[in-house]
Amino acid sequence: MAQLSRPGPRRLGWGLATAVLAATGAGLAVALGLPAAWLMGAMIATAAGALAGLPVGLERGPREVAFLLVGISIGSSVTPGILGEVQAWPGSIALLVASIAATMAVSSVYLARVHGWDRTTARFASMPGAFSSVAIMAANSSADLPRVILAQSLRVFTLVALMPPVLSLASGGAISGAATGPQPTNTPPEALAVFLASGAAAILLNRLRVPAGTVLGAMVVSAGLHASGLVEGRFPQPLIILGFIATGAVIGARFRGTTLRTVVRTMPGATVSILLALGVSALFAAAGAWMLGLPFGQLWLAYAPGGVEAMAAMALVLKLEPAFVGTHHILRILGLNLVGPLWLRGSR
Repeated sequence: MAQLSRPGPRRLGWGLATAVLAATGAGLAVALGLPAAWLMGAMIATAAGALAGLPVGLERGPREVAFLLVGISIGSSVTPGILGEVQAWPGSIALLVASIAATMAVSSVYLARVHGWDRTTARFASMPGAFSSVAIMAANSSADLPRVILAQSLRVFTLVALMPPVLSLASGGAISGAATGPQPTNTPPEALAVFLASGAAAILLNRLRVPAGTVLGAMVVSAGLHASGLVEGRFPQPLIILGFIATGAVIGARFRGTTLRTVVRTMPGATVSILLALGVSALFAAAGAWMLGLPFGQLWLAYAPGGVEAMAAMALVLKLEPAFVGTHHILRILGLNLVGPLWLRGSR
């Protein structure tokens, strides 16, 4: 986590208001029995506030702490079951690469040919994940930046809103992932040690400018501590829930400053392109389930064109091996940061 500036009273007040709004939405979603309720409810409530013109948003500090908690939770989920799946990972990663290429090609071609988006904007809007990197690259190109940012925000929002109920329906109301029995909760000293060690790793990776450094550092440290037996059990559930709520608020706040005109211009094409990408990733997940013997839902979350924090958080609440899902999304982000500029070079 990078060095943080001290927010002013107004920003601090709106940050608190955002937290209350997100928590209220999360609580309502839980009461309604929605899948991934803590994440989805917070996201929808915050997005509604942003579209209503409220200056919602969380400061960098709370955002980084939320991502840290998500990463710790992913690492603490490492089990002997997932270690037994390691031999299937090379094949799964190969399918991931093919899925990324296919989803970007299908989405960008659709936006350019059907909706008339210029090639640069279509390609930036179709890159799955790596939101910060995409925004920076788009800002230094001829792309329509507001349209790119809205399309990217809609992509994550749509995936978080659609995938839990779709997976629930596909599995008859019960999503089957890795079978895990009751696990003890970390003791306070253990939880504090994991948090501090993970935070140190996150600070180091962020200073080295590693993509998704906070989640990656926390995930690796937490997984190492749990896999080695130095720490046993899961991270305290209330802290995990706070991470879900804050992550949902971060996603929803991306709609801040969006004008109705931009929404009207962007939403039809972006929504269909997102659904096309989701369908393509589902086809690759089905192929992977058949070839590798892994759960379809686990593979679909791993291949879905969403952000690492959101997809890993969904895997946690849906009990679909978050370490597997999180690792695939981090590899995707690393790969996109390496090859993305080459793919985009001809469209600038």
